[in-house]
Amino acid sequence: MPGSVALGTLGETVRAAVPSWLVPVFRGITRLGNLGVFLAAFALDYWFGDRERGAHAMGVVVAGMALLTALKHAFAAPRPPASVNAVPAGGHSFPSGHAMGATVAYGALALDLDVGSSRVRYAAAGGLVSLIALSRVVLGVHFVRDVLAGIVFGAVFLVVAFGLTGRDPRLAFLLAVAAALLAVAVSGADRDAVSLLGLAVGGAAAWAVASEATTVDRSLWRLALVGGLLPLLAALGAATPIADPQSGVVFALTVALGIGLLAPPAILGSSDDATGSVCPQSVVGPRYSSA
Repeated sequence: MPGSVALGTLGETVRAAVPSWLVPVFRGITRLGNLGVFLAAFALDYWFGDRERGAHAMGVVVAGMALLTALKHAFAAPRPPASVNAVPAGGHSFPSGHAMGATVAYGALALDLDVGSSRVRYAAAGGLVSLIALSRVVLGVHFVRDVLAGIVFGAVFLVVAFGLTGRDPRLAFLLAVAAALLAVAVSGADRDAVSLLGLAVGGAAAWAVASEATTVDRSLWRLALVGGLLPLLAALGAATPIADPQSGVVFALTVALGIGLLAPPAILGSSDDATGSVCPQSVVGPRYSSA
């Protein structure tokens, strides 16, 4: 089709226009679209900042990535040829997981944060999403159509998810479980789908226990969480792609990860009001091929 050919040519034009010394910069930018970054940022907000905001965002992002997995398997579109890939890439191409995930995650931040004006937040989120989407084309792992579709799917999903959940973490995790079950059905129990189902179930179970807890306020516990638990959860997430291929093992690992992300306030939380400062972002969570 002429439109598809034009978009394919546009991707080649973009790659040709970017000097080679900028490619490592785009490798760094593309990491900001990883699920692990989203989970870590929202977990830190949940632990030390606003519990309901952080937990709701985690549920919505997991739901969005589960829907993405279902869409990828439904369309089953091939990626650009390996000869133009500047980073490893696996799985299907359409829509772009980084573009869709970034739209959902940073869009949720723009909707929920009370820093600055809404116009500034939306502009910042839009700029970051655009850079991440561009990085996928520059790195040769997506066609332009993939990233455009990812942004559109992500924006529509974000509006629907916020409308359905009303910023209620319990409903967000129920939505995540439903979306993950759909992904498991469509993909034939693909590893990514099973991983997301585990995260959703673990998160839902932990929120049921921790919903009345508070944020973690003591400096010693904060240090232990950031310096100890977060790297441990990161290692657990990193182990998921290389674990026993049996779905039960992958599911168990990611259920544990979901519980680990949401349980700390129930164990370590103080009696203070659940508000506080937000700590710096880090990276945790499974690495998914559906990007």
